[in-house]
Order: sequence, then structure tokens, then C-alpha cells
Amino acid sequence: MSQDRRRLLVGYHVCCPACGFVTVALNGHEGLAITESDDGTRVTFSKPLRCVYCAVLIHLRDGEAEMEEDEHVRRTRWR
Repeated sequence: MSQDRRRLLVGYHVCCPACGFVTVALNGHEGLAITESDDGTRVTFSKPLRCVYCAVLIHLRDGEAEMEEDEHVRRTRWR
């Protein structure tokens, strides 16, 4: 969800497309810059966000998410 536009952007809760875990993306944390479109419906991250649970990289550009798996990804299974 977007923030109150009268204030500075703090961050987003991002649902991982791989495992469904929700990871927090904080604007300015470890160099991450989060920008919103003028109407607030599309979000872009300056660099990928790593899921806290499965460690997949989540790229978010103009509201479209893309996953990237590298050597740090944990293989998870639901029981």
C-alpha cells in the first residue's frame, strides 16, 4: 500500500511471488530507493529486494515484479 502522499515515503510490505512470505522494503535502507508513479499505482525499486524467507531476489519496476534466483535461494516446500 502506498503511503500518505503528504509525508515522505517510508516503505512497502512486499509479498514474495515465490513463497508468499511478506518482506519489508524500507526506502533508503542499504541504498534502496523506492519511487512511486505520480498516481501512486506503480512502484519501482532501485535494486532488487531479497525475500527474508526463501532469499529469492525480487525486482520491481513500474509495478511489475520479476524474480531472480541465485546461489543464496533456499528451496522451500509446504507440508
